[in-house]
Amino acid sequence: MKIAIIAAMKEELAPFRQQFAATVVWQKGKTVIEKVNDQLYLVESGIGKVNAAATATWLCEQVQPDFIINTGTIGSFRSEFALGDVVYTDRFVYSDVDATGFDYAFGQVPQMPADYPVAPELIAKLSTIFAEAGIPAHHGTIATSDSFMSDTKSIAAIRKAIPTIAASDMESCALAQVASFYDIPIVNVRGISDHVGDSAPDTFDETVDFASNQAFQAVNALLENLR
Repeated sequence: MKIAIIAAMKEELAPFRQQFAATVVWQKGKTVIEKVNDQLYLVESGIGKVNAAATATWLCEQVQPDFIINTGTIGSFRSEFALGDVVYTDRFVYSDVDATGFDYAFGQVPQMPADYPVAPELIAKLSTIFAEAGIPAHHGTIATSDSFMSDTKSIAAIRKAIPTIAASDMESCALAQVASFYDIPIVNVRGISDHVGDSAPDTFDETVDFASNQAFQAVNALLENLR
């Protein structure tokens, strides 16, 4: 199985680069694709949905992976989730897309699916893997927005529009949308770096390395199982 691990930032990919020796095989814009071996690739996408979509397209065309793991840091919408805990999504959806005036669901890009669900058997597999590895992990809806979740009015509106939301990132749904064009399964496994709200930016700066390493531990457990 050919696996690609994608993170937006060098800080998020740093633990993987320390673990695996890799060679750059593709670089354009913010995208860096590195080959560890024929079965494993490391990918730095850059931050945001456009960088993520461009990266996913190049990856699916150049590497043609069988499985994509999106990882890195994430902002939690759940106060009961601790910093450093891992969150994995049951579905990918946007939180900054609104075409409800045309009878689309909130978060649905017109003429595209309302969301991109993860297969239930895959969610169950992740749950088992993390439990057996002793990794504190939670699953729920992860939404993607080009905004960092520090504005309280925006956060309240998103909570109302997506009641099941567990956490927010800036890339994963764009990756999932492109991966769906190629019928490539994708999961999102991230470490909580902050709780959404006014203090989120400061907390993120303090915990980005810790949360990235926690995500790395979870992804490593998944890799061991897939091998």
